[in-house]
Amino acid sequence: MDEGWEKLYWKDKEAEDYDKRYRGFQRRMNNNRIRSVLFRMLKQAGGGSMPDRVVDAPAGTGRFSRELREEGVDMVHLDLSPKMLGVLRSKHGAGKEVVGDLYQPPLSFPQGTVVMSFRLMQHFDNSEERIKALKGLSRIAPSAIIAYYPGWHLKFFSRRVRHKLGIPHRKLREFISKKTIRKEIEAAGWELVELRQCMPVFSENVLLQLTRRQ
Repeated sequence: MDEGWEKLYWKDKEAEDYDKRYRGFQRRMNNNRIRSVLFRMLKQAGGGSMPDRVVDAPAGTGRFSRELREEGVDMVHLDLSPKMLGVLRSKHGAGKEVVGDLYQPPLSFPQGTVVMSFRLMQHFDNSEERIKALKGLSRIAPSAIIAYYPGWHLKFFSRRVRHKLGIPHRKLREFISKKTIRKEIEAAGWELVELRQCMPVFSENVLLQLTRRQ
């Protein structure tokens, strides 16, 4: 098991508190906007309709599982943390939950399956770590929707200003250019189909639609 990945989500407290980040009016609005963009991209990846199967990796507590199941999607949840999957089951009911490391995933699916990954890339501070995670995701399915956090939003620049002024601020993210993103996904064996900002300027989420290179 990879130590760098293990340390991200192993604590029970993390699983219990995970969904607090989506509470509150503004956060719910942001989440709804991200879901809308995600669904459009999933339908594009599915050739005009939702794909038959979506693998959420790492699944966490199933951020969009209920809505995707309502769309008729067969959901598979992969996570390193049994506690996370337990919280997921308590919210959405038992389904296809798999405990496993996404660097060496214990499952692989053919055409018609899309692997979806949110919040994972924000934890990595360099290209090497992101490429390693992207390679693991490529072993799961031939298509993917992956969230990147390249620092193109207003909060990123405000944190930089606060940092220069010596004012307390949240963690600074690395600024990642579009050129760097392309290099990383190509190094991991993917091809970029589409890059879309969920809310330009205001949202840190940039969704990538990828297809595995033949």
